[in-house]
Amino acid sequence: MQSTTLGIGSLPRITVVEATDRSWIEKALNDVLEVPNDRLKPLVAREIATYLESKYSEGTFQVKAFMVLRNGTPTGFVSCQLDPFYKSHGRACATFGWLVASDFETCQALMIECEDFAKNIKSRKLRGPVAFPKGVGGYGIQVQGFNRQMLYGVPFGRARSPVRRYLERLGYAPDATYASMEVSESTWKSAKNVSNKFRFEYLSLDELREKKDEILDLAKGSFYAVLPDSSGGTDRFDEILSFQETVPKEAFQFKGFGAINVKKVDPLFIEAWNSCDLESIAPLAPLAIERSTGRIAGLLLGVPDLYETALGNPLTRINVDTALVGADFRGKGLFSALNNLGQLTARLFGAAYFEGTSIWYDNEAAVRSIFPHSKTARRYVVYQKRVK
Repeated sequence: MQSTTLGIGSLPRITVVEATDRSWIEKALNDVLEVPNDRLKPLVAREIATYLESKYSEGTFQVKAFMVLRNGTPTGFVSCQLDPFYKSHGRACATFGWLVASDFETCQALMIECEDFAKNIKSRKLRGPVAFPKGVGGYGIQVQGFNRQMLYGVPFGRARSPVRRYLERLGYAPDATYASMEVSESTWKSAKNVSNKFRFEYLSLDELREKKDEILDLAKGSFYAVLPDSSGGTDRFDEILSFQETVPKEAFQFKGFGAINVKKVDPLFIEAWNSCDLESIAPLAPLAIERSTGRIAGLLLGVPDLYETALGNPLTRINVDTALVGADFRGKGLFSALNNLGQLTARLFGAAYFEGTSIWYDNEAAVRSIFPHSKTARRYVVYQKRVK
């Protein structure tokens, strides 16, 4: 660890510590993090510390973590990095995340370190909070939805947190807004237009990994390239599958068809279920396939709420993390059909709640027109500053 002592304002002198030791980071995070459910704080702190340790040891990209101590007492934390898979408006960019500050001077000291980091790696801007790992992090400071239960893969925050005000005093400006949408309707009408030229299927996790290259090709050139924030690549695909693999067997078992009226189910969905062993599939990853070519036309990837299972509860909540429809297949109802099939299948395994996450919320009216079957659950703001 390296440290720098600063005298800022009229408050006692503070010490900025660069942390590289996993156990020290985990302890520090347990001291300063504000987690809505106290029982989950150790899990969140452990995942962040493990992630940072792995990036230090891999040396695949640059990352740092800083803690502020005031008279030996921790008052703030931040991490910053240049992630090769993260893009801002299609370009690589330095980011900061997990910013916690009990006062303005603490925030100022932490952001000085992050800005120096950005300058040293020749990044022209610094953006955040972009908190990795995405399993417990994500994009932005929460501004709406504080009464909502924590959901794995969705950022969390404290109501009336002063951090936004601190950042704005330091010259950071809001650049993008994101939302999570609660899926309030189980059936989307656009799915009725899907042609029999497509079929749907489920694969095992191993079979999905075998198709990774094709799935990543499907994602290339998609709208992700122009979003204010995006993070993808092979690491993200593997991460989502690992989340599904982590679910305890007893928490997510096939319950049978007794809960639904099979006679009212789309025959294409019945075909999908009949074509696989429902006991061995990855139930949060429905695929749409073009029959004539066998090409993957669309895919949904869900993240199970591992907070539920960490607390010893059955798995009932799903984060709909990724939706992909190939450029050649848009406007054919596949997204709606994948939603309908995905919800039905997940409900057969005990799921009851679905939330689409990291949705760009630049125009509320546009979002509502695209997702008329959903309602806003949470909102987040990402800040940005040019560094010189």
